[in-house]
Amino acid sequence: MAKPRKPKTEDAKPENSGAVVRHQKLCLSVDIDKRQIYGYTELEIAVPDIGIVGLHAENLGIESVFVDGEATEFEYYPHQQQNADSEKRWSSVSSPSSAADAAGAAYLSALERERVPNLLINCCKAFRVPNEVQEVGNLENGVPSSGEPKQNVKLVRINYWVDKAETGIHFDNEVLHTDNQIRRARCWFPCMDEGFQRCCYDLEFTVAHNLVAVSSGSLLYQVLSKDDPPHKTYVYRLDVPVTAQWISLVVAPFEILPDPHVGLISHVCLPANLPKLQNTVEFFHNAFNHYEEYLDAKFPFGSYTQVFLAPEMTVSSKSLGASMGVFSSEVLYDDTVIDQDSLGAARMPLTIDKREASMIMSFISPKIK
Repeated sequence: MAKPRKPKTEDAKPENSGAVVRHQKLCLSVDIDKRQIYGYTELEIAVPDIGIVGLHAENLGIESVFVDGEATEFEYYPHQQQNADSEKRWSSVSSPSSAADAAGAAYLSALERERVPNLLINCCKAFRVPNEVQEVGNLENGVPSSGEPKQNVKLVRINYWVDKAETGIHFDNEVLHTDNQIRRARCWFPCMDEGFQRCCYDLEFTVAHNLVAVSSGSLLYQVLSKDDPPHKTYVYRLDVPVTAQWISLVVAPFEILPDPHVGLISHVCLPANLPKLQNTVEFFHNAFNHYEEYLDAKFPFGSYTQVFLAPEMTVSSKSLGASMGVFSSEVLYDDTVIDQDSLGAARMPLTIDKREASMIMSFISPKIK
C-alpha cells in the first residue's frame, strides 16, 4: 500500500511527453453505505522513451501498480499536500487588496499544479523481443515492411480505492453520481486527465442488487452474483474515443423508462418522479430527431441515457457525459400542471429542446471543426 509522498519540486518530476493511452478499463465496486468505491483500472499505454508514465490521481488510495502483470515501483504526490507556498502567501495578507491578490495567485498556482501528473509509474522493463515467426511475418519479398515504428505498449493496472470523496464524485443517501467539471475525473479514477488524450473505454460497476448503475457507453449485459446478499454488475462499452472528463457514473435505486419511439434512448429517474418523467419525455423523440436533421449529423454514440436527480443532489443543473446526461428533476412536470397552464405546454418543449441541443452539440461540434 502506497503512502502519499511529500511533494518534490516541479523540476524533479519527469515529463509525460509522448505517452498515449490507447484504451482504458474500469472495474469498480460501489459501497453506498460506506460511501466508498474500490477496484482497479487497466490502461493500455504507449510508453515514451523515458520509461516513466505520469497519470493524474486525486483523493485516491493507491494500493498497488502492475505493468504487464508484474509489480512495479510508483510514486504518488497528492496535490492537496502542496500548500506550503499558499500558506506563505496568506501570511503576508494585510488588506483587502492584498487578500484578493493572494487569492488570485493561489488559484492560478493550483491550476498549474493540476496540470502536472502526480502518479508516476516505472515502465522501464526491456522491450519484448519478437520471435522469428513474427519477424518473418513482417517481411515483404525479403524486405522488412516500412509500416509504423514499433511502440513500447504496456498494460498498466492500478488497484485503488476512493474513501470520503470531497469532489468529482458525490454520495447522497442511496445515490452516487460523478460530475464533469474540468479536471475532476482524476478524483474517482487514475487517468490522463487532459483534453488531448482520448481513448475508448470498457466499464464494469458492481453495486447492490437493488441499485442501478448508469454509465457512459452502451450497456452490454448485467450479471447477478450468487452472493448473499447478491450484487449486480453492469458492463458498458464506449467505442468512441473521448477524454476522461466525459466518463460519467450514476448509481441509485432507479426506475428506467425506455423510449418507445427511439430504441437508443432511455430515461431514468428515482421512483417518486416516475409519473412526471413519463409525462415530460412523451415527445422527447421528436426533439431528438429534429436536432439530428437540423445539424445534419447523427448522434455519435450507440445509446443515449438521460438521468434526472433531485436538485439538492446535483452540483449543477446539468452534467453532460459521453452518451448520457444528468439533469435536475426540476424540469419534470406532471400532467396537471401542463393541463392547467397552456403556456406550460409551450415552455416544456423549449426546456427539453435546449437541453437536447446542448447535448448533441457538445459531441458533434468537435467532429465538425
